[in-house]
Amino acid sequence: MRNPEDVKSDLVQLIQDSKDVSPELASKLDEMSRWIVKKKSGLLRSKSHVMQLLQELIEDSTFWLSIQLLSEEDKSAELAELSTLEMYWYLQLFPAWFNEKDPKLHIWKENLMAGNFEGKDAAFINKVCSKLKNCGGETLNPFIADLSMSTDFIASGSQQIPLCVQITTVRDALSTDKQSQWQKTLKHWSIRRGIFISYNPSQIQVDVKIAQYALTHSDRLPEQCYHQLTIR
Repeated sequence: MRNPEDVKSDLVQLIQDSKDVSPELASKLDEMSRWIVKKKSGLLRSKSHVMQLLQELIEDSTFWLSIQLLSEEDKSAELAELSTLEMYWYLQLFPAWFNEKDPKLHIWKENLMAGNFEGKDAAFINKVCSKLKNCGGETLNPFIADLSMSTDFIASGSQQIPLCVQITTVRDALSTDKQSQWQKTLKHWSIRRGIFISYNPSQIQVDVKIAQYALTHSDRLPEQCYHQLTIR
């Protein structure tokens, strides 16, 4: 984990660097900086998810800013080195996040700082992503996409068309309005392709089944579709 004071300094520098390039990014970074500026280093060190988020935000912002300063030719060459999902993140979803109002921002900032975000399904999601990659697919799971965009990970298969994936247990899907909120969130961020997978955790090799479903549907679903399925 990085020194929290270095993270604070990096945010301040990024705010300055982005003011002329993207006032919207500068504003969002400033909001995140104000969130932690008065917090002591010892406290921030104890908030692993806060530090993970800030580190990802710094890395994403640094890269996004760097490509804005390139010539068109150099920018095209730099983007050509990215994967399909990295391009989707840096050209569409990440800019959408800092350009638009985030309805969930105040909620997850409060929960992260209070230690209420357990990330208990992180290991399972990583396992699913690993299985999907073993089947020839590609995945990306930005923390901001999870917190703000109801997306546990983004997947793509042989057609290289991004698909935002949300997974939850059957019990959670039935006991809440999670499915309707999921679709509402995707529409807010102009995410055109999404799949909501509810599953029975007692199923044998359910991680493999989720990976296979996500991979198959990433190739087969139309360009605009919000699909829901259950693995019992």
